[in-house]
Amino acid sequence: MATEGIQLRVVDQAVMATLDRIERLAENPASIMASIASFLVSRTQRHFETETGPDGKWKPLSPRTAARRTGRRRRGKDHILRDTNRLYSSITGESSDTEAAVGTNLIYGAIHQLGGEVKIPAREQDIHLGRTNRGKRFVKASAKRKETKRVTIGAHTITIPARPYLYLNDEDEAEIREIVEDAFRAEAEGASL
Repeated sequence: MATEGIQLRVVDQAVMATLDRIERLAENPASIMASIASFLVSRTQRHFETETGPDGKWKPLSPRTAARRTGRRRRGKDHILRDTNRLYSSITGESSDTEAAVGTNLIYGAIHQLGGEVKIPAREQDIHLGRTNRGKRFVKASAKRKETKRVTIGAHTITIPARPYLYLNDEDEAEIREIVEDAFRAEAEGASL
């Protein structure tokens, strides 16, 4: 007797329920993608905290930039892209049924990720000088007894090195696989209870 094919019929209700839940999860993976997006946000913020890119530690600040940051209530040469925490805090994740993404809406985020040159055109501006025991010093515009001068600042270029913070390494990819496997495992276990 010849058969045209093989057919397997499952009549166990628990197995059928598990298969149905896994199928629904696979057809509508929004919760998995939301978990992945959340992981991507935390991992990207971790890149800021450790100051590392896919090729290792970020290039340190130039001595001039570090010196400028030290004089204020800022962080000096530490916390390279977290001087004000604005970029760090702007990292957000988005997800849909088919994708998970992480990024920032700050326009200057791209130059820190990719590096590049910023061309500053020549300009004129007012400076305010006040007299002290040691000569003239820069003062705020609101200072009393100040001298205001109009000065010309020449055009110049600032080079910003790439400090990539949006990337996945092998460890990140393994964690994403684990998130997916855990979701399927939880669905299978939940159906069998």
